[in-house]
Amino acid sequence: MGARLAARAVDLVGTRVALAAVELREARGRLVASLALLGLALVTGLLALSCATLGVVAYFWDTHRYAAIAILTLVYVVVAAVAAWRVRMLHHTAPPLLGATVDQLKRDARALDPRGRSGV
Repeated sequence: MGARLAARAVDLVGTRVALAAVELREARGRLVASLALLGLALVTGLLALSCATLGVVAYFWDTHRYAAIAILTLVYVVVAAVAAWRVRMLHHTAPPLLGATVDQLKRDARALDPRGRSGV
C-alpha cells in the first residue's frame, strides 16, 4: 500500500513538473519573439524619427530653429513618459509566472488532505 501511494505521489509530482516545463517553454517563446520584434521596431522607429527630426529642423532652420528643436524635444519627452507608464501598467497586469502550475498544486494538496486543510 505504501509503495503504491509513493508511486502515485511521484507520478503527481512528475505531471506537475511537466506542466511547469510547458508553461516555461511557452513563456520563453513569447519572450524571444517579443524581444526580436521590439528590437526591429526600435531600430526602424529611431531611423524614421531621426529623419523626421532632421527634416523639421531643416525646414525651420532660417526662422525658428531653436523653437523647432525645443518643441521636438518636448514631444519626445512626453512620448517617452507615456511609453514608460504603459510598460509599468503591463507589468502590473501580467499574469503570474507558473500560475496554472501553482493552482494545480493547490488543488492537489486539497484533494490529498482528508480534512481539506491545505497549507499550500
